[in-house]
Amino acid sequence: MPDLKHAKLISILFFALALLTACWFRFSQLGLKPFHHDEGVNAHFLMPLMKQGSVAYKYNPLNYHGPTLYYITWTAVKLFGETDFALRFWQCAFGVLLVVLLWWFRDHLGDVGLPVAAFAIAVSPALVFFSRYFIHEMMFGFCSLAMAVAAWRYARSKHFGWMILLSVSTAWLFATKETALITAFTMLFALLLASLWDVSRKLIQEKRWTPAALITTLRSDWAEVRPSMDHALSGFIIFVFVFVFFYSSAFTNWPGVADAFKSIAHWTEERSGNDHVHARRYYLGILFKYDLPLLIGGLLAGLLIVWRGTRFWLFVGAWTFGLTLAYSLIPYKTPWLMVSFLVPLCLVCGYAAEQIYQLLARLPLRILWLGLLGVALLGAWRLCAEVNFDKYADNGNSAGYFREYLKGKGYIPYLDGQYGFVYAQTDKDFHNFVQTLQRTADSYPEQKATGIYLASNEYWPLPWYMRNYSGVAFTGSLPAKLDEASVTQPLMIAKTDQRDAIEEAGGWRMVDRPFVMRPGVELLIYQREKK
Repeated sequence: MPDLKHAKLISILFFALALLTACWFRFSQLGLKPFHHDEGVNAHFLMPLMKQGSVAYKYNPLNYHGPTLYYITWTAVKLFGETDFALRFWQCAFGVLLVVLLWWFRDHLGDVGLPVAAFAIAVSPALVFFSRYFIHEMMFGFCSLAMAVAAWRYARSKHFGWMILLSVSTAWLFATKETALITAFTMLFALLLASLWDVSRKLIQEKRWTPAALITTLRSDWAEVRPSMDHALSGFIIFVFVFVFFYSSAFTNWPGVADAFKSIAHWTEERSGNDHVHARRYYLGILFKYDLPLLIGGLLAGLLIVWRGTRFWLFVGAWTFGLTLAYSLIPYKTPWLMVSFLVPLCLVCGYAAEQIYQLLARLPLRILWLGLLGVALLGAWRLCAEVNFDKYADNGNSAGYFREYLKGKGYIPYLDGQYGFVYAQTDKDFHNFVQTLQRTADSYPEQKATGIYLASNEYWPLPWYMRNYSGVAFTGSLPAKLDEASVTQPLMIAKTDQRDAIEEAGGWRMVDRPFVMRPGVELLIYQREKK
């Protein structure tokens, strides 16, 4: 802050404002966006828990990631009921809690860095977009930051409470997604690099660098921060308990623990060559298009960290760069994987804001710098609102910084939609389809038991919206002969490429019109004609 008497108080007030902003962006109009295909699949795995409790859910390594998402969402369903809001609630909450965790890094961030990092998380179009999704990513990002907070605070205080948080958040991370291995390895490697760089830099400045001096200093540093034996053993026991609890379905499915390790090999093979392969520049392209202030802040922070960063910031910088590099090198890429490195990227942006502020000795220059930060915040705020409340189903990903200028220049990524967060998103029209289907089905006397024949082979996330109808046949195809013997249900859902076959068979009347489900997929509702 400029040389103000109450700079710290102003910093805290802006931090609180960022926290409120994070809440508003994540929880406002949460049902606006139809469920994505992946959200529908996750809801399918949640349903046994919702209906029958923990005994009904068994982890399967061939399914989609770890079990924590379903257990934590189960608590929201118990509280809010079977609603879209309940399923997305915890991911929104974890997105807000990311801001809360920054409070324990306030000494490192400084009076300027703390609110800047908080607003970076609060209005990042990417972090908001994936906070409003019923998928694993935001919980995963929260756990990784909680690990960093707990480890750093424990090293300074040796308070066992931080060891508990470290153990629980690490176990939770590993019980959420198989990519926990990438995060854990990168964070450990980043800590090693930070220690080597920091110690070497000090020894060089003191003109006493030798391999022996380096090793001796590192040993001395480790002796100061290492946990006591009882804390380490207790932390390990807590880790194992939480890990086993989730994978064993609350101690009712012991093979699930072994399956947790089998899943690593499965996902390595599964992701080696499919439709989600993108160029190495893929994530940088999305950052440039939607989170440009974070990209610029990260580049500035990298220079400042190498030059004058403390060991803490050397660690965060290496963590950020390491994860960005790792995910860029892996051929399999989806936009939500960015969450893993966007979280530490917001931290280093706060560091850059604070350090540049401190380097500017004159008050007018400091005020100018704060003004530039404000302009960047307003730009991110505007784009975040546009992406999440207006173009949330825009599979063309037409929003972005400098879009009109770059479109005029024929810049391909702004024209073909490859760079963006909207990824085979269910169209806005799907809400109209669901309302029409429910209205038609409920017109029958048996209502919730109404028979519905689902002939379309593409129907996710429809099972979530049809969960209360007991008479649904998810066949995914038309029978060889379309008559009352093969299709006894009074309603049928089909794709547009099945329309000719249905109408040639006769006896069916299309309800309303074709409805867009997602790009290239339109659904039709047919009602059996009364004789």
